[in-house]
Amino acid sequence: MSEPSDQIPAGWYPDPAGGQRYWDGTKWLPLPAPDSKDSPTSRKRPPKKVLIAALAIVLLAAVGGTVWKLSHDSNVKAERDAAAAAVQLAADEEAARVAAEKSAQESKDASERARRILAVTNIESSVKTMAEDHVSKGFMDGPIISVSCSPVGGGSTDDLSEKTTVFECFAANENKGDGMMSGYKYHATMNWSSGEFTYGLGKP
Repeated sequence: MSEPSDQIPAGWYPDPAGGQRYWDGTKWLPLPAPDSKDSPTSRKRPPKKVLIAALAIVLLAAVGGTVWKLSHDSNVKAERDAAAAAVQLAADEEAARVAAEKSAQESKDASERARRILAVTNIESSVKTMAEDHVSKGFMDGPIISVSCSPVGGGSTDDLSEKTTVFECFAANENKGDGMMSGYKYHATMNWSSGEFTYGLGKP
């Protein structure tokens, strides 16, 4: 195709080979003709419904992602709260168990101390009976005023770890005043495990 003269204005002109070509005023440009499928003016825009549907899909995806994240965060928090609650419950149960065991042990110890106090009273009563028998037989002077028994070596019946306690007992037969008493010495040995005791005249 021959080139138009310089006076020919720019525009679309018939192409002998068919179709049209664009003259920019100085040369031909390989632009697609206005009626060509590749021409920008010939391209069809997507239907409005398609655009709306695509936008809706994008929005749904965004909303879905947000909802999933919120749900995931909520589930994670719920799991953490449940784990913390389980740990706290276990700690509370352990504390309650320890407190119950301590209370039971304290009650048991108090009962054992009361039993030992009563046992000492029984020992003193038995020693007094023996001393009175000795007086009645003329082995010693009477009457027997009182009997007191104390653990040897400064021990104590309050020490529950002791399984056996040796007592030194004093059977008083005369009050000399100023808290001074005269009398006779006896002894006793208590087996706390069996609850039995032995006693007799003289030092332990």
